[in-house]
Amino acid sequence: VSSFDRPPAPEVAMAPLVARFVLLVCAASLRSSLASLHLVQSVCPAGSGQTSDAAGCRNCPAGSWSAEGSAECSLCEPGTYSVWTGAGTCVACPVGTWTDEPGTRACKLCPAGKWTNTTRSTLESTCESCVGGSCLPYRSARVTVDMQGLFYEELQPTEQAALRDAFVRDIAAAVGVQASSVQDWLGESSTVTIVGDGVSAFVLDLAAGSSAHDLARSTYGEAFQQRLLSSA
Repeated sequence: VSSFDRPPAPEVAMAPLVARFVLLVCAASLRSSLASLHLVQSVCPAGSGQTSDAAGCRNCPAGSWSAEGSAECSLCEPGTYSVWTGAGTCVACPVGTWTDEPGTRACKLCPAGKWTNTTRSTLESTCESCVGGSCLPYRSARVTVDMQGLFYEELQPTEQAALRDAFVRDIAAAVGVQASSVQDWLGESSTVTIVGDGVSAFVLDLAAGSSAHDLARSTYGEAFQQRLLSSA
C-alpha cells in the first residue's frame, strides 16, 4: 500500500485521554482551594485560639494569651498574669508581688512588712523588708496600673481629661483618700500620669497605720481592676 493510500489515524481516540487530564487538573485545583480555605480558618486574631473542632476562634481564657495568627492559647509564664479573657499578651507582676506558677490570673502579694521594687518576680525571696531609701514618704504610695488597648494618645483632649478624672476617682475610692490626694508625676493634684498603656499616680494622706500590704490588697483586687476597665 502506498503512502497515499494509508488510512488516516483516528483523532477521536485521543479525546478520552485529554478529557481525563483536564479532569485531574481540576481536581488538583479543588484540593488546593480547600487546603487554602482551611489555612485561612486556622489563623486567629491575637487573644484567641481555635475551637476544639477547629471550625472557628474563641477568646483565650484568663491566665493565658496568644499572638496574631496563633492556633492555640499559651499559659502566662511565671512572673506574669492576665486577669481578662482575650489577652494578646500577659502583664508582668507589679512591684510588691510575685508568682512561680504558669497560667495565673493574679500574682501573690509579698508578706506583710516586705516589698519588692522589681517587676516580673518569680520568687517570694525577692520580697525584702522595706527600709531606708527603698520606702516612700510616710503615709504615701505610688500606684501604677498597666492597661491594654487604652489608646490614650488617640483621644481628644477633652476625652483624655475625662479619662484621667475617672482614674483619679477609682484610685481615690480604692485607697480611701480624697481626689486631691492623688497626684501625677509632676506633683499636680487630682490627676494621674498616663504614658502609653500605663497609668501612674502618687497617693498622699493615707490612713495612719496603713501598710504596703494593706494598700496592695485594696488596689490589686479584682473589684478595683474591673472598676478601672469600666472607666477605660
